[in-house]
Amino acid sequence: MYTMKNSMMDWMEMWDMKMWDMMMDDDKMWDMKDWEMWDMKWMMWGWEKFDTSVEWLPEAKPSEVVKLKDGDSYEMTAYAVKQEVGNRVVKRLSYNGMIPGPLLQVEKWAKIKLKFTNKLWIETTLHSHGLRLDDFKFDGLPTTMWGQQKPMKDWESFTYELDFPDTGVFWYHPHIREDYTQEMWLYGNFNVTENGYWNSVDREEFMILDDFSLDDPFYKDKVTKTLMGRFGNIMMINNEENYRLEVNQYDTVRLNLTNVANTRTFDFAITKDWINQEFKLVGWDIWRIEKEVMVSSQIIAPAERYIVETRFDQPWEYVIKSRDRELGKIIVKDTWVRKKQKAFWSDLKQSPEEYSFVRKNFQKFLDQKVDKKLRLTIWMKGMKGGRSNTKWMGMWNMEMNNEEDTDEIEWEDNMAMMNKISSDKMMEWKMIDEDTWDENMDIDWKFKKWQFVKVEIYNDQNSMHPMQHPIHFHWQRFLVLTRDGKVEKNLQWKDVSLVKNGERVEILIEMTNIWTWMSHCHIAEHLQSGMMMIFKVEE
Repeated sequence: MYTMKNSMMDWMEMWDMKMWDMMMDDDKMWDMKDWEMWDMKWMMWGWEKFDTSVEWLPEAKPSEVVKLKDGDSYEMTAYAVKQEVGNRVVKRLSYNGMIPGPLLQVEKWAKIKLKFTNKLWIETTLHSHGLRLDDFKFDGLPTTMWGQQKPMKDWESFTYELDFPDTGVFWYHPHIREDYTQEMWLYGNFNVTENGYWNSVDREEFMILDDFSLDDPFYKDKVTKTLMGRFGNIMMINNEENYRLEVNQYDTVRLNLTNVANTRTFDFAITKDWINQEFKLVGWDIWRIEKEVMVSSQIIAPAERYIVETRFDQPWEYVIKSRDRELGKIIVKDTWVRKKQKAFWSDLKQSPEEYSFVRKNFQKFLDQKVDKKLRLTIWMKGMKGGRSNTKWMGMWNMEMNNEEDTDEIEWEDNMAMMNKISSDKMMEWKMIDEDTWDENMDIDWKFKKWQFVKVEIYNDQNSMHPMQHPIHFHWQRFLVLTRDGKVEKNLQWKDVSLVKNGERVEILIEMTNIWTWMSHCHIAEHLQSGMMMIFKVEE
């Protein structure tokens, strides 16, 4: 039945597009003084926002470690909580009342059952990011088109059967309206352990990196900030604005890092007197790195995980930073006990056995013809040719010229005006198959199980607004072969790769799991504005 709500939604969409057409039309004589009035109308007509009331909500709880053995079952429920953030009490979403959700720790090859109940006001699923599972029904991809899971409505439950064939740090999050639900703190880690796999350390910590903005509303019927994505100005580690970690002098510490931000790419560093502390990169996404290396900072894109180790030889208050933003502090205490110095900085291990097959055939893979080519770009739905787009391009160029950061990565929202007014009604981010010119969900790739597929991904620097894209492939693992023609010398199994502005990346995907899967950009607002495709793996 066509209701008044349907009618209002149709009117809202037409209003959005009308405003967009006015921006495109020289005859309307838009100039910069109109923007304040336009923005007020935009916010006023965003009539169907998600509820933000905190009345009767329980307080958020800190995350707990839950150790599960093979065959165990665990129950997890998504529901709203409240918490003070930025000197304001706000509504948040949680798993079992915890933010982050519980850290689920299992041994490699274990199988568990995870009964998940939705007590939200929005449909949801649970996606176990990075796991290469046995059964496609438990991916959390919200569609019945290919046999996957039906989205869970309020008070519905679903039992996921999860197995863990890979060692490392993984994470879980929703796969419906990620721009809202994930940004509202629905996420948590899996820790898949294996005896003797990692180096021996004195301390192990898990750090989930995130950012948040208190003043950005969310709408039920449209996704906003789709141009650049949602940057926050409050930095958090493990849901703490002022994260503090205390360790002892001479302790070796392993840090398991996960970036769950909607958009922000972090440049993770630990500093002392403005000088970066060196740490050992030992793994990321899936398994160990081929050769451990010492680094002074690490770029970590949304959805990526990095595992690093370091040792603090001097008592001090170290600062955890990303560029000019402080994320937290590490307090190194002087215990007055002088430990025997262990080899650390020069003891760099190798794990050739995990890459032996690829190394044996590496030149063959380099010479292999590219199987598929993807181009990443953007399309403005209301864009017209000729003089009609003059004012849009003028405003665009004005903000572009105000940008100080010319890096291949957008570290901040330097186009706040254009980003604020952008929505999925106005624009579409695209993955384009360069062989067929199919776009996004019209792409239909088919591969065979155990096939090694070479894919070239090009981030079109000539598009209207090129920016970085972390590209994720569900349920498979891949290696980066080359970046801009330069061969990667250190191999690492991954499930997400950051493709920078103008960069051309060749990846080698090992197709290990059959069925129909998704690949997408892991900037949540780009995903929600179309930047996704499907691929099939067959026996």
